[in-house]
Amino acid sequence: MSRVNTYLKAAPLAVVLIILAPNLSAVATEPAVSFEYAPPEWQTAICLPDDPLKTLVDHEGKLLYHYKALGREFGTTVRVVVADDTETAGQELLSPRIPIVKTKRQAGALSIVEEAFAVTGPPGAAPAGSRKDAILVSVTNTGSRKVRIEPRFVIESVFALEQAGENAVNVDGRESVASTHPVAEVVVEKTRGYQAQMLLEPLSIPPEKMVEFAVLYSGGAADPAPVSVESVREARSRAETYWQQVPLPFDSVTVPDRGIQALVDSAIRNIWQAREIKEGLPAFQVGPTCYRGLWIVDGAFLLEAAAMVGAGDEARAGVQYMLGKQKENGAFEVLTPKYYKENGIVLWTCVRHARLTQDKKWLRSVWSKLEKTVDYIKTLRQRSLEDPDWLCAGLMPPGDIDGGLWNSQKGEYTNVYWNLLGLKAAIRAARWLGEDAQAAEWQQEYDDFYRAFRNAADRDMQTDPAGNRYLPTIMGNIGEELPQRAQWAFCHGVYPGQLFEQDDPLVAGNLAMLEATEREGMVYGTGWDAEGLWNYFASFYGHAWLWQDNGPKACGALYAFANHASPLLAWREEQNLKGEPYKKVGDMPHNWASAEFIRLTIHLLALDRGNELHLLEGMPAAWAKPGMRTALKGVATPFGPLTFSLKVEEDSARLDVQPLSDPSCEKIVVHLNRWTGRRAPEVIELEPAQANSVTIALSTNERKD
Repeated sequence: MSRVNTYLKAAPLAVVLIILAPNLSAVATEPAVSFEYAPPEWQTAICLPDDPLKTLVDHEGKLLYHYKALGREFGTTVRVVVADDTETAGQELLSPRIPIVKTKRQAGALSIVEEAFAVTGPPGAAPAGSRKDAILVSVTNTGSRKVRIEPRFVIESVFALEQAGENAVNVDGRESVASTHPVAEVVVEKTRGYQAQMLLEPLSIPPEKMVEFAVLYSGGAADPAPVSVESVREARSRAETYWQQVPLPFDSVTVPDRGIQALVDSAIRNIWQAREIKEGLPAFQVGPTCYRGLWIVDGAFLLEAAAMVGAGDEARAGVQYMLGKQKENGAFEVLTPKYYKENGIVLWTCVRHARLTQDKKWLRSVWSKLEKTVDYIKTLRQRSLEDPDWLCAGLMPPGDIDGGLWNSQKGEYTNVYWNLLGLKAAIRAARWLGEDAQAAEWQQEYDDFYRAFRNAADRDMQTDPAGNRYLPTIMGNIGEELPQRAQWAFCHGVYPGQLFEQDDPLVAGNLAMLEATEREGMVYGTGWDAEGLWNYFASFYGHAWLWQDNGPKACGALYAFANHASPLLAWREEQNLKGEPYKKVGDMPHNWASAEFIRLTIHLLALDRGNELHLLEGMPAAWAKPGMRTALKGVATPFGPLTFSLKVEEDSARLDVQPLSDPSCEKIVVHLNRWTGRRAPEVIELEPAQANSVTIALSTNERKD
């Protein structure tokens, strides 16, 4: 790899490079966000940040309530029917940052727009448990004749429904659905559950005219006061203003691809919408329904993503909430007692958080907790020796796996990867704090642990149908599962774990095995559905390739990830291939997915490697056209907040990088890969302690990814 040193030790602010790039004649298809593989069904959150009422809207525009009151489905739904021959014409968000869901329908000459939104208080106000949701309906007659409509609201619920006054229906005597337009009749039927149809008084719509009416769901009060369409219209305007002013960390990431930018912004919003205040602290939760809680592994990456985009203080509260789950013996057993990996995950989470927030004082304040967890990992290693029939001697006792597999009979590797990873992070942290003797002691433990792992790995290596040598997740390959099943922890071992050298044949073989399974650009069959796609595994996979110096492959993973989102910018945990029968797996919006999309987007642009900060490793050529701008603003790194901007002109790009605050960064390495038109890898090096302004010459021919 050639290196061009672009700074002088006594240099002022700017250093200018003019590096000519070779001509390229090949033109590659540019990556694009098209939602080509979007799921056929989806759910979108319209609730507020930290909201206790997690209102969702489905792909048909229905309001969804009372999750789990009907198994793993919603106990209450509310929908609008303007006419029986209505066809859905599409659905969209008002904007990625504003979760007002617009469902568009057509019925003959009638153009119908239903806007679903949460009624808000002033920006910054805590959401109330009794707040309301609304659907504001606009019906426009685009024809030349008057049209008469008889709209209705349909409420279906497992709870008792009964008419309340002239224009409302009570749900279980504690919540209500109210109409702004006079109701002619309420028809309630009971079969397995309840259905109420609120039949509205007919409306006549002259040609080229519009009528409006609305339905209001009150989440904490029955028999609401009368409502008017004017008040709902005003609430709609207030909601838009609320979201425009809500203090979320949106502006930390700027990319020129509007689709990627929209998904980043939506991911940030979704994370805060799913969050909740528990025990007085903000709990970053995976989702609004079946994953409405904090899982240690999911939470680790949610908290990292929050800190990365500049919300370190809020992430700190989440880390403290996580640490509060520690047992007296130092163990973390939040998911199950045998989910041993939680111990390593907590170690890594705390160390990563301390580095991203540059806070040694905080790390020292929790150090005794981390010491207890390290001791517990040592205890687990001793317990792995208890049964001579086990295959895990010196590693971890047979434990629970997750992410596609669960129980292991004689041992498995997910708990091994993560406890190695956590112990390695703790050693780095001890050195950072100046605890050299402790670091040396733990290093001996790690070295012995790692030797035991490599010996077991050598014993358990298998060959896939394509001839790739790989390490299965279950020791001894007991059960002969698909090679790709539950390989998520292996990817984490590559990054962020950094357990392997880049030329390690184990890594090369496992990645080749995973690559051989790709369908729709994604690893196939690695998660719970052996015939499906685990959407945010794309980030685990992409990060592993990025760490292996394959930025284009990592960028491809980002775009595959993007194209499996819904058109309303959210992911379900797993889904099937396009055209195959659809099976719901996991939550939606799934905010580990949101966190992973943020992480991978940022790391394609800025990734810390030891004592170096590497920029633009995964930058696609599609982001390097004249007039485009890519920037990070105050993004947290282990070397302090990073602010840089790359502005592309006709035949050059100007890179401006602000100084980093932590002197431990030895250099900033800027990758001039295919985005500049270069065939061969090339880098420039910048001085981290000073402001740098660099002009990079670009090829005049087509650049490719």
